[in-house]
Amino acid sequence: MKLTWLLVLCLIVSAALAKDNDKSKRKDRNRNKRVKGQKKIAEVDVDDSDDEYETIDVIQEGGQPERLLNPCNRHQCKRGEICVLDEGKAKCECITCEIPKPDDNIVKVCSTKNITYESECFLDREHCLCRNNLPGCTDNREKRIRLDYFTACKELTECPENEFEMFASRMKDWLFRVMNDLTMRGYEEMNDYRTMLEEARADENKVGAVLWKFCDLDVHPTDRHVSRRELMYIIASLKPMEHCLVPFLNSCDADDDNTINLVEWGTCLNLDHAVITDKCKKSKKNAE
Repeated sequence: MKLTWLLVLCLIVSAALAKDNDKSKRKDRNRNKRVKGQKKIAEVDVDDSDDEYETIDVIQEGGQPERLLNPCNRHQCKRGEICVLDEGKAKCECITCEIPKPDDNIVKVCSTKNITYESECFLDREHCLCRNNLPGCTDNREKRIRLDYFTACKELTECPENEFEMFASRMKDWLFRVMNDLTMRGYEEMNDYRTMLEEARADENKVGAVLWKFCDLDVHPTDRHVSRRELMYIIASLKPMEHCLVPFLNSCDADDDNTINLVEWGTCLNLDHAVITDKCKKSKKNAE
């Protein structure tokens, strides 16, 4: 049991660190996608000195280059798509994926339909193909293919009632230990939460840790409501090991609107309503 708990704690910390790196990774992926798309125009020179305002040099009929803003700069594509240039015009196409090599350290992923994919890229590509009814979609009945958790799909057992009743207490303890561990590791974003951590250290109900995690999850967008997408990191890391996690999070959505607000979060984790206060604005002042 102690070994299992330590592994769970490590997974939660890894999820928090992965979330912090996700924004920069998405930016790098988007940049690579644009570069791939730019190759579709003959005789194009790409200037990527400023990623936000990439330009392209198009050779005109007279042989003189004309520098233009890359149309993909402002062209928004959906999940599983990349922006490419077709005769100078931006359009979205489904991404292509390569089978991971053993030394790539890329993990398989499991969808909410309990289907295993070689990587998150393959899952997103399948989502794109099926949404657009394109050849290659393995099941045209599925229009929304979502990531459930990392690693190949596992057979998950039911959450016993006695474990479900104890889950809120266990989760508060996990959140405090993660908060403390991230601070000890020098995680920069934790600088705004040190006061809340000190309060949690002196409070057996771990109020500071509970409120911190809500602020930490509420990022895309920061609207004081946590969506399933924002819960993805904690679910993706823990679901294969913790069979009570998803039933518990589902129970937190008291009004069944597919989001969890601050009061629902605090109530679900057994906090007194008097201590459920919005501390996110001050803590996330640097991010807003």
